[in-house]
Amino acid sequence: METDACGHPIRDPELLRRIEKAKSSQRLRDPHAELHDPIEDNPRVRAIIREVERRAEKESPIQGMGRCHDVWGRMRDILKNEHGIVWYPPSRINTDLLYD
Repeated sequence: METDACGHPIRDPELLRRIEKAKSSQRLRDPHAELHDPIEDNPRVRAIIREVERRAEKESPIQGMGRCHDVWGRMRDILKNEHGIVWYPPSRINTDLLYD
């Protein structure tokens, strides 16, 4: 069973599918690269995600440690609620990395 960076089992089948897809396609180009959600490879979706990322960066009141998690949480919520897009942040896709 696949686990996250803290050793907790991942039970979300869609997340598991995207992790495997990211590993199989993105690691071919660079075996040591940080992975991203494969939906970002779609140019239309990537443009929406980048715009939402800029907005989330502006809205986040956090500076320093933990900021990435706040921004990613805002992005996830905006993408889901306003665009109907289910997006997984790097902290969920990269099961071998811990983020501050």
